[in-house]
Amino acid sequence: MRPLRMKVVTVLALGTAALGLTACSGSGGGSGSSSSVTIGYSTYTLSNPFFAGMLKGFKDGAKKHGYKLITTNANGDAAQQVTDIQNLISQSVDYVILTPADGKAIAPAIAAADTARVPVITVPDRVESSVALTIAMDEVNTGEQAGDYIVQQLEKKYGKPEGNVVQIEGISGIPSAEARKKGFRSVIDKYPGIKIVASQDGGYDTDQTYKLMVDILQPNPKIDAVFATNDAEAIGVTAALKSQGRYYPVGDPKHIVLLGADGSKPAITDIRNGVQDATLSLQPIKTAEQAVDAVADMEAGKKVKKEIIWRTQLITRDNIDSEEVKKYGIWADEL
Repeated sequence: MRPLRMKVVTVLALGTAALGLTACSGSGGGSGSSSSVTIGYSTYTLSNPFFAGMLKGFKDGAKKHGYKLITTNANGDAAQQVTDIQNLISQSVDYVILTPADGKAIAPAIAAADTARVPVITVPDRVESSVALTIAMDEVNTGEQAGDYIVQQLEKKYGKPEGNVVQIEGISGIPSAEARKKGFRSVIDKYPGIKIVASQDGGYDTDQTYKLMVDILQPNPKIDAVFATNDAEAIGVTAALKSQGRYYPVGDPKHIVLLGADGSKPAITDIRNGVQDATLSLQPIKTAEQAVDAVADMEAGKKVKKEIIWRTQLITRDNIDSEEVKKYGIWADEL
């Protein structure tokens, strides 16, 4: 007999995109009462490669344990995501895994899951409501690492920390975006010689960032470095630099340092080709699999930690083939 379900909410902060409800059943072995367990996964987007990695991890995890997986995509609409989760609950899912479009706006959906006694798990972002488990990155630290990297590159160029920097922010309201910005600024603000000449929301989107960066380049003839809050934005930055005749490869004296985050396939390719300097890689596939493993532990009556933190790995052209990076894993190579 399956154990009595506890109040649990799992939220996965990764994005919203309107896909409707899509069900897929896992097959094969695994632990727990597999055939009778249904997981509902709500995300706010699947247009970003990072979320494709997350979805692969959920599907792999569901197949491993023999669980049924139903997915929804709110397409960036926080209100739609609340509706999506309520719909999942009405379908009698046993667990909700959530990647929130907005860590605060999702509260009514979590409350509904609480009332229905459906455990919730958040991945890979935090929400302001209490949930059963949060699997996340230390996104403030990710921003701090980004700041440290930019400072180091400017010191190499000028012999001291100075220069003009652009920050392409993530979607306002998404916890990961706000935390990365906070961490980045906490480092850069220590150096009066470094000036942030532009800081605007790129929407975690390549096309939006391309248009934004083209506008930023016009009044700023001197830019030394760009921190794009994710790699989709970094690809947009590169496209803008090329369209405006401002692109130079890594190693060229005129090169504008470009750092992204997430470790997506286009960024990894650009790093290997000397187009993008670095990315702060995450582990969406393994993180998502771990969320499903946590469900299996709950089904088995095991005690589950309230929070699990994944570290970020800096990947550059110099260390991409190192043992350190191989051990961490390049998730983009698995898609």
